[in-house]
Amino acid sequence: MSSTGNSSNVSSDSTTSESALSIVEPSHPLYLYPLDSPGTVIVASIFNGLGYGSWRQGMLIALSCKNKIGLINGTVAKPSTNLPLYEAWYWCNDMVTAWILNRLDLEIRESVMYTESAQKLWKEIEQRYGKPNGTKVFQIRKEISSISQGSSNIASYFSRIKKLWDELDFSITYPPCVCGCKEGF
Repeated sequence: MSSTGNSSNVSSDSTTSESALSIVEPSHPLYLYPLDSPGTVIVASIFNGLGYGSWRQGMLIALSCKNKIGLINGTVAKPSTNLPLYEAWYWCNDMVTAWILNRLDLEIRESVMYTESAQKLWKEIEQRYGKPNGTKVFQIRKEISSISQGSSNIASYFSRIKKLWDELDFSITYPPCVCGCKEGF
């Protein structure tokens, strides 16, 4: 008798999984393509605490291309456990979490490994590395002032300068303009 009960549970779970999968269309944010896996490399660089702005931008572009931004910005909320989309959300959340964790340096990864959702993981990384830091701004400005072309070709020299300026721009926040002067530009 107990084996019959287990059999019906398995078939019920299987039916639930199949119905959850059949609800999610390829255009839905909770859809995972057959080639998506936790080991999929969505950005080339591993974040080690330096160059957060460019790593962040790369991750946002990659997650947008995969239609998974909603899992980190909260627009795709966790459904109740009794709803059919719960399993799909759970799988996608774990997949996005794995993609982010796999692009973090080991030391950073270990410090955020037990975060419960992709959204909370993203927020934690943002809070830790996304805030302007006076020391970091000073370091970037120092690098900009001491950079020279040396034996580099003009393209690589320009790329290094551009990277530093972009990183500086990301690291400095200005108060919003309230005088209206900026509207003319």
